[in-house]
Parts: sequence; structure tokens; C-alpha cells
Amino acid sequence: MRPVLPERDRYSFKHLHAFFGGRQMSAIRRCDVRAYIACRQAAGVKISTVQRELRLFSAAANLFRVEHGLDGLANPAANLCISKQPGRVRWITREQAGNLVLEAERYAKRPHFPVFLRLALNTGCRRGELLNLEWSRISLDQALLVLEPEQNKSHRRRSVPLNLDALAALKRMRHWQAEHGVNSRYVFGYEGGRRIGCLKTAMRGALQRAGIDNFRIHDLRHTFANWLVMQGESIYVVKDLLGHANVEQTEIYAHLAPTQGKAAVDRLLPF
Repeated sequence: MRPVLPERDRYSFKHLHAFFGGRQMSAIRRCDVRAYIACRQAAGVKISTVQRELRLFSAAANLFRVEHGLDGLANPAANLCISKQPGRVRWITREQAGNLVLEAERYAKRPHFPVFLRLALNTGCRRGELLNLEWSRISLDQALLVLEPEQNKSHRRRSVPLNLDALAALKRMRHWQAEHGVNSRYVFGYEGGRRIGCLKTAMRGALQRAGIDNFRIHDLRHTFANWLVMQGESIYVVKDLLGHANVEQTEIYAHLAPTQGKAAVDRLLPF
């Protein structure tokens, strides 16, 4: 009988079971766990995801030892390090972004997907943060949206400034909802009290028509960060806008501003 697990652990268990299912815990060796890590990394899975899966495996191994009185049995996942691979940074130019939005507009029956693109490119918010965004969290007068701790990955309250393009997109959505009698607390709500939940099909079609390859929804966030860094914004400003917990997460964009270092040393006075 499989254990009852929280949703995130169920996802981890699914992949662990697919690899280790049918094997005795006492027969699993450290090399087997390394093979699992290699398999997951080859599939392009993030390090943090693999680490979460290993924590679940390690907890299961420890429980097995306790339940069966096998104190001398080694935990094959204990203190197992994963070599960190460079993070994926894929972004598009402003011209490409303009074409993407144009192609989204061309086939959109509702404004939701084009509005999503404009907000993602101008705020750097994650997909879930935008799709779960409520009107009560937005101040058009102050040009600001607020994400509460439970609404974002960093679990900290975050204020996101809105530029003119983002404001125009939100006003367009509000006008559409009023025009169609949509009374939803969600920005991306539509008829029948429903809310947009999946954008993959619309994204795939718009990318294909715009001639953009190897690009995902999360790369809109990378694009926002890259544009800021390339125009000379401080990496610390970008960190705060993205809601990163530490600057190390933001440093993957630092290589895009090599001229900042030169400009800094050029300002040193001669002695």
C-alpha cells in the first residue's frame, strides 16, 4: 500500500517509484542512487527538484531502517552531493517579443494571453503569480501590484512596480471583463467564473508563428531580467524585482553586463 503524501511529495514519489519500484530497499546501493540522479539530470530536471526527491528517498530509507531494526544498514542517499550545472538562461530581444505579442493578438479570442505576455515581460512575475493574481492586489493609481507570502515562491511579501505597458494591459483586461459582464476577483478570470489555468497551447502556436525556437513561458521572466541588466540596472535591483531570496540566484544574468565593470574602474581617479 502506497503512503498518503502531500502533493509535492506525490510528484517526487512518482518518479522515485518509476525508477526503484519493485526493488528491496536493502538491495539499493549508492551507485543506484547516483544512476537515478544522472537519469533525472539527463531529462533536464532542475537540481532543486532532484534534491527534493532525494530527501524523500532518504527519509524513506531511514524509516525502513527503524521499522526493520536495521541500524547497521547504510542509507544510500545520505550526504549525497549533486554536481550543480549552469542554470538555463534563454531570452529574446525586444523585436522578437514584439512579434510574439503580435502573433498572440492575431489569434486570441480573448485578451488574456496577450495581456499575460505583456505583464510577464514587464514585471518578471512567474506564471503562477500572474494567473493567480487578484484585482484586490493591484493599485492602478499607485502603479503597483502586491504579492503576499503565500502567493509567491520566496514566501515573502513583494511589491512589483507597473510600467505604462503593464498598466495598459491591466486596464484592457478590466475593460474586457466589464464589457462582457465578467465579475471575477481574478485578473485572468472569464465567463462562468472560470480562470485561465493553462497557456501551453497558445504559447506554442504564438512561438511557432513568430519563428522563435527553444523558448518556454518561464523564459519570459529571464527576458525581463536580461533586458534590465543589459540596460545597466544593478543586479541587486533585479534581485528585488524578481523576488529572489539571495543575490546568488540573480547572478546568472551578470555576464550580460560586462561593460558595467569597465565603467566602474574607469571612474577611479588617478593617483
